Amino acid sequence: MQDLTKFQRMIVALDLSQMDVYLLKYASMAVKTFDIDVVYFMHVTTSLELPEEIQEKYGDLMAPIDETLEHEMNQVIEQHFVKPENCEIKNIVVAGKVTDEILKLAKVKVVDLVLLGRKEKLGGSGLNAKKIAKSISASVIFVPENPPLEMNKVMVSIDYSDHSKMAFEIGIALQKKSGAKLLSNHVYKVPTGYYKSGKSYEEFAEIMLENTKKECERFFKKMNLEGVDYDHTFALDDDPHPADKIYRTGLEEKVDLIIIGSKGRSGPASVLIGSVAEKLVEEGDDMPIMIIKMGKENMSFLEAIFRI
Repeated sequence: MQDLTKFQRMIVALDLSQMDVYLLKYASMAVKTFDIDVVYFMHVTTSLELPEEIQEKYGDLMAPIDETLEHEMNQVIEQHFVKPENCEIKNIVVAGKVTDEILKLAKVKVVDLVLLGRKEKLGGSGLNAKKIAKSISASVIFVPENPPLEMNKVMVSIDYSDHSKMAFEIGIALQKKSGAKLLSNHVYKVPTGYYKSGKSYEEFAEIMLENTKKECERFFKKMNLEGVDYDHTFALDDDPHPADKIYRTGLEEKVDLIIIGSKGRSGPASVLIGSVAEKLVEEGDDMPIMIIKMGKENMSFLEAIFRI
């Protein structure tokens, strides 16, 4: 059974814009919910060097760029982040490409969870969300503008696979910690050759719904659900992609977080996500979406040393 002890170290990617306020408020909630031990607040700039002309004229009067940026980070963090007593925070300013530096820090520090801002109206931050979701071994929460700051309802996308079982177990752990209402969501479809049965699309959709309900029952019998308060939702996949239905169901149910499992849990598979999760990241600009990965299960001895 997965639990929240898997999450110990978290990166929060800041870009010194209005988005940071939303991220820091969400991070305040997340760090308590997941019992995070260490938070790395990270800002990536293109360069830490002053232009030569400015350096020559004003170099003696100006503080190094990294000190200036760290001072700006400290100000916004102190104003908007509520730090639990047992949580350590570290501010990191580096130069380079945002996506590459986040991936590098996550690997070096053996990070378990990353918070990334998803902007809808605010200016871009240079993040390649798809690349991070595919390449990182940590779990990721994509945080929109004005995110919900409580977990009252959580929905887990289920396809009856091992990785969706892993995601639902994290949903159970979140419910136990936050008291959130827990929903599963399965998207089913009508096979293309349904008409050969002599039944209409609607009639065959009912047949597929009854079938998926039975499959759902078999799937959840494999888990220990004693004391777990949950409900099921089902959606007919009549859209171009199942992710559309997952997202729309989340909106209709007014959930505070959608959770979906990554493709695998070990070796190279731990850094992959399926096409549905990938599409969901692209769709969900206005809802927190969590992609669960358990790369820590494959932690090497050297990686474990970094946690000491």
